[in-house]
Amino acid sequence: MNNPHFGADVLKFLDSIIPDTPEMRVLGEQEAMRIQLTQVLIDARSSSNMTQEQIATAVNKDIEWVKYVEDCNHPHTWDDFVTYVRALNANFEITVSLPNGETIKLNSSQINLNAQ
Repeated sequence: MNNPHFGADVLKFLDSIIPDTPEMRVLGEQEAMRIQLTQVLIDARSSSNMTQEQIATAVNKDIEWVKYVEDCNHPHTWDDFVTYVRALNANFEITVSLPNGETIKLNSSQINLNAQ
């Protein structure tokens, strides 16, 4: 094999070619969030002992929608997240910690109250 990168540290190589700028750090955080959020959804479904088909049926979607949401190579919307969590009959909480020490929380109970 004539690949000069074979056996090399891929992350070290990427660090050498990707500039360390605020924009690139944000992109990195977005990528990490998408991967982690996808894993949370898959783990939640698994813990709930639900199949992809059951998730789809619970929210009147097709199986392709579930596969799309469970694929970290696609952007997630909050609509998809809330719909998926609703299919699990689960709750969630989002906490934003501000630099001044204040926290702002949003949870599914608040959303349900506002939707009624």
